[in-house]
Formats: sequence, structure tokens, C-alpha cells
Amino acid sequence: MKSVAQNPTHEVDQAVPVLLELGPQGVAVLLAVAVLVLTAKSKAFRKAEWTALRWACRATWRLLVALVRLAVAVVFGRQTLTASKEERRLLARLQPGHWREHAEHRGLEGTLTSRPRLTDAGITVAVRLTGKWTVKKLQEHEESVRALLGCRTVLRLEIRPGKRGGWAELTLRTRSAVDEADMRWTPSRKGIGLDTHTGKPVAIPVGRLLLAGSSGAGKSVTLRPFLADLCADERSAVVMVDLKRVEGALWKTRARVARTPDEVTAAANELQTEMMDRLEALESTGRASWTPTVDRPRLVVVVDEGAEVSAVAKDAMPALESVARMGRAAEIHLVWCTQKPTMSGTSAGIPPQIAAQMDVRLCLKVATATEVRTVLGEDATAEGWDAHRLPKPGVLLVRGTGRGPAPVRVWFMDDDTTRSLPPAPVWHGPTRDDDAQLPPLLVKEEAPAPRTDAAARVLRLVQDDGPARQKDIAERAGLPKGTVSKAVARLIAAGHLARLDDGTLAAAE
Repeated sequence: MKSVAQNPTHEVDQAVPVLLELGPQGVAVLLAVAVLVLTAKSKAFRKAEWTALRWACRATWRLLVALVRLAVAVVFGRQTLTASKEERRLLARLQPGHWREHAEHRGLEGTLTSRPRLTDAGITVAVRLTGKWTVKKLQEHEESVRALLGCRTVLRLEIRPGKRGGWAELTLRTRSAVDEADMRWTPSRKGIGLDTHTGKPVAIPVGRLLLAGSSGAGKSVTLRPFLADLCADERSAVVMVDLKRVEGALWKTRARVARTPDEVTAAANELQTEMMDRLEALESTGRASWTPTVDRPRLVVVVDEGAEVSAVAKDAMPALESVARMGRAAEIHLVWCTQKPTMSGTSAGIPPQIAAQMDVRLCLKVATATEVRTVLGEDATAEGWDAHRLPKPGVLLVRGTGRGPAPVRVWFMDDDTTRSLPPAPVWHGPTRDDDAQLPPLLVKEEAPAPRTDAAARVLRLVQDDGPARQKDIAERAGLPKGTVSKAVARLIAAGHLARLDDGTLAAAE
């Protein structure tokens, strides 16, 4: 026997008396309520459906982006970055939810972060600025940002204008793009070092350069790759002023080195005389700039410690200042180095007449923001050129080449490598004598060969490996092509090498 709940006819029979009791109005109300309930359920269902669809679309998009990034990493050989413990903590505190919750308590109400990203050069995040906030004001509240994030005092924090108005870009330099790079210098290395943000080589132009840094920051090592390139160029010559007699000793076989006040004054006067002679030649021929040659090359004057020269070689200063002002057209350039970045006092590290002429400025670690502004300009710290926060040694900022304030890690070139560089002709010019006629050409004297002579290396390679082309010899020896070319010329002239009909070089019988 079937139960009542299972008999539909019985349910209908029971419902009829109820409907009759409600009457037409009651039935209408009941139907309206039913329609409302069904409609409400339909809207809720549609809302849930759209929510699920949006979630599915977002999940699909994130999965697709992740797959594309993975494909790029595989194709280009890039490894996925793994956040350190410190970076994971900072990434969590930069999330919009955490920032919104704590910004008001740190005086940062009206700012909000986007999602932070971990890159080869650290953590970067866009910050939205509303109301009274500007990029400059956020920079002034750097300590509040540090307090919100709980980051280390020594951690480099940068706040820059964003890619669109009303936004700033905040970067935490938790890592460098050159952390794992081999920074030992070789002849194949380009420039003075690598950009720590991009990992690309950074070159500095030949011209009027100012280099400053506190003691131990690495001034001498910074210039070595630059000077090595110059000495390998037969149309360039280096004159070094080194009253400390330390760095100059490594370059005496390839540069003119002045080590005493008298030698500095003599070299400065020769440079000024040569400069005036070149300028007169330009005027007479109607040319605007000097063309370097082997006999009258581009001259680069390196003052290793400017404060010492200003103090004990004062007689040389007028000529050096003249070279700084007028030497560019004559291809005579001044590189002024100092560990005392001041422009006042009896022995200023950067005399005002010199400072005003410097086109490119390089700054290693210095002690204070005031010294940064002296070297890099009055607006330096406001624009993010915070050289007083750099690590040392061997990391610097370069201003005047169109670069931003991205630190450069310089190549490391030790004393033995510097000492073993091939010799180069040493420049000597005319002494200053207003009553004497200047010679038509300058005299260049060959320096004595160092222990590791380029010519000996070239000859040994040819003797051991047999006939070879000159470019192949340069690659095997690890020497600049210009250096090998000069070594080959000397060996042929001395009868040690012979050039065969096919152009290869062979040891003479």
C-alpha cells in the first residue's frame, strides 16, 4: 500500500480545499509570492554563475601568463627568481592589503601600492598618490616607508616618478643584476664595468672627467680599464700626475708619469704649450677640432689626487686649469681625481676652475650628501644620486652621459695585470719657452719592455703553433689588435717574423 506522500492525487485533493479557503485574492497573493521567490532564486543563480565565470577567466589568464613566462625563461635561458627570506617578507608588506591597513598609522594615508614584482635588481612596486601626495613628498617620507616595511637601514630604497601621472615607483635594491658576474678584467671586457640594474657594460667617453670617492673606495682601480684602452690605441697617450708615487709606478712603461712638484709643473707647461700650438694650427687651417695622429696623439691627463696637487704643486695649477678650459678642441683632456671632494680651502680637492669644466662626473662612495652635491651637482640627492649610500669599494655613479642613477660595478684589474700590459710610447712635449720656435712634431720615446712583453708572446705563439693570421694571434694571446699589430711590425723589422704570400705570419728561419 502506497503512503500518502507518494500519492500525487491525494496531495492535490488536500490542496484544493486550501485554495478554496484562500479565495481569488489569496490565490493571487500566493502566486505573486511564488513568482518573487522563483525570480530571486534566478538572480542569485545568475550572480553566482557570473562570479564563477569571472574567477575561471582570471585563473585561466594567470595560468596563461605563467606559461608564457616559463616559455620565455626556457627559450632565453633565464632562471626563475627565487625570493630570499627578506624578500618574501618585504613582498608581503608591499601587498595592497597590508599597505592599506598600516599606511594611516605611518602617516602615509592617501597612498596605495599595486602588486610588487621581484626582478634581477630587487623589488619594485607602483604607488598610487592621491590628494596632497606627490613624488617629492613621498621621497621626504622615506623613513615612514622604511618603518612600514621594516626594512634594513642600509638597504637602498629608491622613489622615482611613475610611468604615468599620480603614481610613483618604489624600488628596494635587495639584489643586483651582477651579483654572480665575474668582475675580473680581461682585454675583451668592454667599458669600465657593468650596470647593476641591467647587467650591461657601461663605457665612459674620452673627455673632461671628474672622479671622486673616499679613501679606499677604489678610484685607481676604477680608471685602470679606461687607461688600458687608451694605451692600446696608438693615437692616444696618457700623462699621469701621481705625487703619491703608487699608481704611477704601474704605468711608467706606457704613460708619462710626473711624480714630484717640479715634474708636475714641467709636464703641465708642456701640455699647455702643445695645446696652444694645436689651437694655432687649427686657426690657420680653419678646422674646429684636432685630428689625433701617431705623432701627435690625443692626450689624456690623469691627476691622481687633486688635493695634493693643489697643495704642493701650485705652480702647475694655472696650466692645468687652462688645459681644462681650452683643451677639448685640441684633443687634450683632463681627468681629475680626488678623495677630498671640496671646492673651498687652500688645498681644495676640486678647484672651482676645474669643477666648472667637467663634462662627465663619476662618484664612488663618499661620506656625506653634501659631498655628493659637490661632485654630482646641487640637484643630485633630490634626483636620487645618493653616492653616500653606495657600498665600497668598486661601485660608482656616472652622471653626464645620459644615464640615470643606476650604480655601476667596475671591473677589477689587479696590480699584476696592470703591470703586465704591453708597453706603449711615452709622450714628451716641448718645454715652455716664449722665445723658442715649437718643433713641427712632438717626440715620443719608447718605454722599456715589461717582464711580459707583447712581442715575446706573439713570437712564442707563432713558433709553437706555426703560421697564423694576425687576428688569430690576437685572439690566442688575449691582446688588443692594435698592440699585436705594433708587436708584429717590430718583430718583422727585427727579422724574427716573416709575412707569407697568403698573409699569414711565420717565424723567420
